[in-house]
Amino acid sequence: MKIAFAAAAISTLLLANCVGVRAKKHTYTASSGAVEVGGATVEVQFRPEGTKGPNMMLTAMVIGGGFATFDGPFRWRVEALGEIGEQEKLIVHRIRTRTSKSGRDEWFPRQHLGFEKSFRPLKGQAGVSRARYEIPGLLKVKPEEDGRLDVWIDLSIVGRDATVRQTLRFALDPDTKRADEVVFLPVEIVKSIGTEPEDWEDSMWD
Repeated sequence: MKIAFAAAAISTLLLANCVGVRAKKHTYTASSGAVEVGGATVEVQFRPEGTKGPNMMLTAMVIGGGFATFDGPFRWRVEALGEIGEQEKLIVHRIRTRTSKSGRDEWFPRQHLGFEKSFRPLKGQAGVSRARYEIPGLLKVKPEEDGRLDVWIDLSIVGRDATVRQTLRFALDPDTKRADEVVFLPVEIVKSIGTEPEDWEDSMWD
């Protein structure tokens, strides 16, 4: 009886969590691209957490069916790609954001920054390492309403031989992209078991 119940539960989970997504994203694209610091290339990335339209539901683990538009606010992070053995840690010290349309000019609270993120070998790319620094909380902007976004990031790359600290400016333009995919959530959950969040791949990030 218990085995039959368990099998039914797994079957229900699989059916409930195989989801097709047809959507577009309001996001940002950096006009200047990645910047080199201490031998690593650094960029800022965004993942929309809001939606428009009644046919979508987005939670921490589940996306539920149909078509909609993904929009801000955003999860955001700094990603650095380096060479295995050359770069060791990424540290973000300060962040400032400024929007063109709404005129917001803000500094991110420094007490939530300053943590070290290690460079880890990047799966599938020989000799390449990666560090990801996910910034706490959500960036509460919307590309259509707030317009162009400028981000200043004061960061350090700790290398094998030296530490390089630099303030980077990213000029980010509002952009619209498609987000069409089929997600098998149990598979994605199993793939993440035993790995660090810094190693997870997610196509919703830009």
